[in-house]
Amino acid sequence: MSRILALSRGWKLPLFSLFALLFALITVMAREPAPKKEPVIMPPVGQFASNLSGIGVVEPASEIISIGTEIGGVVRKVHVKVGDIVKKGALLFSLDQRDIDAQIKVLASALEIAKVQAEDAKAQFAIVKDITDTRAVAKDDYNHRKYNAELAIARISETQARLEQARITKERLNTKAPIDGQILSINVRPGEFANAGPLSEPLIRMGDTQTLHVRVEIDEENAMWVEKSAPAKGLLRGDPKNAIPLKFVRFEPYIRPKQNLAVSGQRVDTRVLQIIYEIALKQPHSFVGEQMDVYIEKARENKSGAQG
Repeated sequence: MSRILALSRGWKLPLFSLFALLFALITVMAREPAPKKEPVIMPPVGQFASNLSGIGVVEPASEIISIGTEIGGVVRKVHVKVGDIVKKGALLFSLDQRDIDAQIKVLASALEIAKVQAEDAKAQFAIVKDITDTRAVAKDDYNHRKYNAELAIARISETQARLEQARITKERLNTKAPIDGQILSINVRPGEFANAGPLSEPLIRMGDTQTLHVRVEIDEENAMWVEKSAPAKGLLRGDPKNAIPLKFVRFEPYIRPKQNLAVSGQRVDTRVLQIIYEIALKQPHSFVGEQMDVYIEKARENKSGAQG
């Protein structure tokens, strides 16, 4: 009897494991297969029988203009907001002008003094100028009055030039729009110091957004297959169904290193031909800086089609 009990105890663990395995198999087999997940946004597809494709970036027709300041200083007022449409010559921002305003006042007063002194010097010289008898006036006195009059006139010219220089400096403290366009970004605020010269982040970006262009990069090994007359279409990211017709504008004649990398880890020494296209139909949801998948009909296919 004890032997039978011992044998039954030895089979408990294998039997339990077998039942657990059977239960797991039945559970897995009874489970319904998971439905296939469709991508939230379908990937873009080629628009022609034979395509050349590249990544394009939307930009203003004028390209993006990075606005800086000619003279460094503290910003007193920013006259525009992001999105504003401005005319050429419109004020964008102004630097502190108190020092130059004081200089202008001083120089304006100095100019008035110089004019009065010049009138006095001319009057003093006029007294002896028309005396014909050289014995009536000493030669040194004559020359002294003459040179004083000439010096006073020269001092007026000098002061006028310094005053004009100060006014030009004041004008340079006001940064104005170089073209008609839209303010795209502002990176300067009242109270901040604006440095002159090249900056990693421009103080203001603007451009002519009445017409939008797309700057497309085509790998240099495909450059020979691109023609000006080749049809081209673009697809905005997130909207793969609505192809936007593109109109050729120009080739950028300089082959340069690739900037828009489609895949992380892609070789950065790849060189590309940049092609500028115009977005033929204005799109309400296209913005400057937005990426676009661009497809260009391959030139070889055009030629073979023409021959056929």
